[in-house]
Amino acid sequence: MLTAAGLAAVFEPRRVALVGASDRPGSVGRLLWDNLASFPGEVLPVSQAATVGGRTAYGDLRQVPGQVDLAIIVTPAATVPDIIRSAAAAKIGAAVILSAGFAETGPAGARLQDEAVAAARAGGVRLVGPNCFGVQNADLPLNASIAAGMPRGGGGVSIVTQSGSYGMAVHALGQDEGLRVAKVFAAGNKADITDAELLGYLRQDPGTRVICLLLESVTDARRFFEQACLTTPVKPVIASVGGRSGAGQRAAVSHTAALAADDAVRDAALRQAGVVRVRTGLQVLDAARALSGQPVPRGRRVAVITNSGGTGVELADLLADEGLAVPELSAALQDRLRALLPAYASAVNPVDMTPAWSLFTTVYPAAVDLLARSGEVDVVVPVLLQRSASAEVATAVRDAVARLRADRNQVPVYVCWVAPRSAEVHTHLLQDAGIPCFAWPQRTAQAVGTAVRCGIQLAESRQAADLAQAAAGERAPQQVRTARRLHPAGPGLLAGQGLLAAEATYALLTEVGVPVIETVRCDSPDRAAKAAERLGYPAVVKVDHPDLTHKSDAGGVRLGLASPDAVRAAAAELLALADGAAVLVQHQHQGIELLIGGIRDPEFGAVIAAGFGGVLVEAQRDVQLAVAPVDARQATAMLRALRGAAVFDGLRGRAAVDLSAVATLVATVSELMADNPRITELDLNPVLVSVAGCLAVDWRIRVSPA
Repeated sequence: MLTAAGLAAVFEPRRVALVGASDRPGSVGRLLWDNLASFPGEVLPVSQAATVGGRTAYGDLRQVPGQVDLAIIVTPAATVPDIIRSAAAAKIGAAVILSAGFAETGPAGARLQDEAVAAARAGGVRLVGPNCFGVQNADLPLNASIAAGMPRGGGGVSIVTQSGSYGMAVHALGQDEGLRVAKVFAAGNKADITDAELLGYLRQDPGTRVICLLLESVTDARRFFEQACLTTPVKPVIASVGGRSGAGQRAAVSHTAALAADDAVRDAALRQAGVVRVRTGLQVLDAARALSGQPVPRGRRVAVITNSGGTGVELADLLADEGLAVPELSAALQDRLRALLPAYASAVNPVDMTPAWSLFTTVYPAAVDLLARSGEVDVVVPVLLQRSASAEVATAVRDAVARLRADRNQVPVYVCWVAPRSAEVHTHLLQDAGIPCFAWPQRTAQAVGTAVRCGIQLAESRQAADLAQAAAGERAPQQVRTARRLHPAGPGLLAGQGLLAAEATYALLTEVGVPVIETVRCDSPDRAAKAAERLGYPAVVKVDHPDLTHKSDAGGVRLGLASPDAVRAAAAELLALADGAAVLVQHQHQGIELLIGGIRDPEFGAVIAAGFGGVLVEAQRDVQLAVAPVDARQATAMLRALRGAAVFDGLRGRAAVDLSAVATLVATVSELMADNPRITELDLNPVLVSVAGCLAVDWRIRVSPA
């Protein structure tokens, strides 16, 4: 991991060297030289010219006197490896490579990038980029980027982006919509510093209150997950992350792998870590505006104040789509609101004052104040529409919110702005005071929904961290280290590669404590009948052959067999399905069919799946995923999050199932996956769940070479 001191060289340098500095108008070297003019430390030009900006220039980084913290490189790609070697010789801690022409251009550029990275690592230099927008610290200020200006500082929002376009957008949103930031880091090709390292740094950065991630990919995903788990109890993390290809799923043999295709694992990992994921970069930045200027929401209840019934209803519906509530207000609160409103207005929620123009400057601020102090809502959204989008109403709402904050009221206020462009100047009255304005109901609802999810996630992550800390505090240090059972497979149990034989899988699952139904493997109809006699009727007979992975799909399962003759006939049919086939004989049990499994994800490593199983598992797709291992509490939350979870509590007179036994099984399988890297796929499908517990009745495990 990059130390805090290492990233301090990137974000808080004292002396900066600009390699490629220039006086030539229109050049990147000139743009960077101008951008660094506001930097409070010393900027040293490295150039082939004798002087830049009236200052003596140096021909090489090794010639610069004194200690340089950060080198900013804007020279052609072919020159960069030697410049990095010079930076290493000068003991410069970090370099920002804005130059393009590296891995993004093809094999030759990739070799050049590898050479630069090798030189950096040999000399202890950390790299930003290459092919990047640059770095900004708006609070310092430091503008080591190709942006034409510095974003507004003082907002506590730090942004990590791969795309330079979002770096530009931050500047534009600062000018147009009041976005204030702390730091911007544009990763470009991500040749060195990882997302996990950045997340760890920003978690400890006192200038950062909200972390925004606008990524095309996640580097070092498992470490990123671990850092996110540590960060979300402390600060909100909002992310827009690009999708992943499903090509790798085409070779999947298990139901679990098929269900974990595409973006499902990444989405589950981010959710498990407490990261709030949204679809677009604009949604990330809107939520950042909501969280940076106002208190973090503490619940889902929203009050809407409007002068247009139609707009209020639309906004209420859109808020409901975000999982928020627009609750009917209490009779007492409605009575207090009616005292402010015209007789024909509505105080139910949305609070609709109608187009009573003369009352706008008094009703809007009074309603905001009354609702925020009522204890009945967690968020207040005034809709400033047409005539209410005036300087006078904006000023009145701003002052009302200021009074709330002076009285330590922590209910956030977000404005839905529906007005012509000529009125946008009035939004600055609100946004300069930290009250975000969002254009139109849809954008407002999305921003409020994301902000609320951040608030709820922050509280839940803190609670989970507190519970984990309390549990650790109850055990001695040695107990803490050994609290989680390890499940390494015993000698020989993971021999070979590919699908394990049914008997080997049975032995492994039994060894680690998975409840598995007693099963007898037979190679003849008579032996199958004898096994059924011993196990009891009704019996189940299944084909066992490595080419018949999904038994039901191959017609390889016979259920409800009630006699020896029925078992013999079924076994004979199944043995004929493939040369060398055998049959597995079991006593037939009843219960809710679940899938419990795991995969080895290329990004996040061991992943556990739990959901409704059986032959329709991929059609129903009612499955929850999580990065392994999970404990019983997390496993229970996964099971309760299933769409069909109500069935666990008993329906139509049926008894509730033993969900704690299922949660224990999920945790056990997750530990088995985490502790045995050779296991690439694991399926228990179905697991039969009842009031008596749970029992795996079919299974498969796929392993990689030793």
